[in-house]
This record gives sequence, structure tokens and C-alpha cells, in this order.
Amino acid sequence: MPAEVKILVEGFTNADSVAETGEEHTQPTISLVRDGDLIMVVDPGILESQQILLDALEKENLTVQDVNIVCITHSHIDHYRNIGMFPDAKILEYFGLWNKTTVENWSESFTENIRVLHTPGHDYTGISLFVTTADGVVSICGDVFWKKNYPQDPHDDAYASNPEKLKESRLMVLKMADWIIPGHGGMYKNIRINASTEKGEAEKSNEHLGYFAKTKEAKIAVRCKKCGRQMNQKDKCKCRPYLCFRCCECGLDCEVCYCSHQIK
Repeated sequence: MPAEVKILVEGFTNADSVAETGEEHTQPTISLVRDGDLIMVVDPGILESQQILLDALEKENLTVQDVNIVCITHSHIDHYRNIGMFPDAKILEYFGLWNKTTVENWSESFTENIRVLHTPGHDYTGISLFVTTADGVVSICGDVFWKKNYPQDPHDDAYASNPEKLKESRLMVLKMADWIIPGHGGMYKNIRINASTEKGEAEKSNEHLGYFAKTKEAKIAVRCKKCGRQMNQKDKCKCRPYLCFRCCECGLDCEVCYCSHQIK
């Protein structure tokens, strides 16, 4: 029997317009996966109230006690803030499968219908689920895509730890998925990239805009969490991408970033 995937709470973000609004608002998309006896919640995230998630589970005739796996697509707090709502569930994340105080390695073939793959780039801890359903393969990919095919250029993801790795992860999702659930939006249909997919066909369909597009939307504006300056990729500290190089907390001996050397 194929698995089932539903969106419990559809997410949102205004990170693409925060430069105008001056205040960022974000909430992740929270998904439900059922596969036999497995009941999984993906990215319980941040919410105005935990009751929103409780009510969404109740509509599926579930409680937090029924959930036996919680998956975190990456280690950004907006995707895992409410993990404590599920004290009896195992936790699936980049570093392993946790059962209270013990941890073991997870297998890519998590179940017959669920495949787990590393998808770094937005964050090095990124993982994505590829779930075989009656309607095709659904990829729950966190912030590999924030919304439908957005940001168009991986380098416009100002929170990305490695835009080139993100580009590779996106291409893998586009090759494998029939449906995509992004980090902060609703599920949308994907036309897979394969050997017979012509670039022109993909551009015409707009389904692969995020990979093939030459024209760009407005760049995402991100502000340093310490000084409030607007940042682009070259302004970010590599160790702490939420800080600009001026506010970097690393010393001159840091082997990852060279922020201290940029300050005149």
C-alpha cells in the first residue's frame, strides 16, 4: 500500500518583502505522513499557538500521542520549535534517529514508501523525504524551496549556507518528485527533469523556473540579527549567516570565515 501525505498547517514567509515591511513573519509548512503503522509529523515549527497544530491533528482523528515519528528537515528553529509537543515520538533528523536518550543511524530506505536523502545548501543539516503515494512521489524538502520555485536563484537565498550545494539539492528534488512541499508554502505539482525533458519545455511550463530561470525576482532582503543592517551573500558571516561580517563573533584564528580580516 502506498503512503499518504497531507499538509496539516500551510506555512508562509514575507522574507522576500521584509525590506519594505521592516518586520519578518514566518511559519513553516507542517506535514503529516502515514505509512502503515508509521504516523509522522514533519517540521512542527513555530506557530502563534500550539493549539493550531492540535486542532489540525484532531481533524485527522489524531492526538500528539498517536504520532510516533517527528521529522526535522533542517536545524533552523522555525522548523523545529514545537518538537517538545511529541515527548513519546522518535525524532528523525540529520544526525540520526533519536529515541529519548539513544540515537541510531537512519537508513535512506526508511520504509518501503519513504526515502530520506541529504539535501544540503540552505543548511548543511538539510534532509528531504521522498514519499511514494497513490498520486506519485511527494518530496517534503524544507527550505530547499521556500515557496513554489522560490527563490528562483539559490544565491538569492540569503540564509543559505552553500548556494552551490543548494542548487544541486534542488536539481535532485526536481528529478525525483512529482509533487513538492516547500518549507513555507502549499504543495505544488512538479514536472520531473529527466533525459527527455527539454529546457524550453520546462521554461514554458514554468515548473522548473527555480532552476532554469534567467530573469530574477527581487532579491530576498535579510537583516543582521545584531546590528540590523540589510545583508546579501557577501555580507554574511559563513559561521553565523544570521550575522553580518561586521558583527561576526569569531576570532582571527577561525578556519571557516575571514570576517575579522574584512573589517578595516
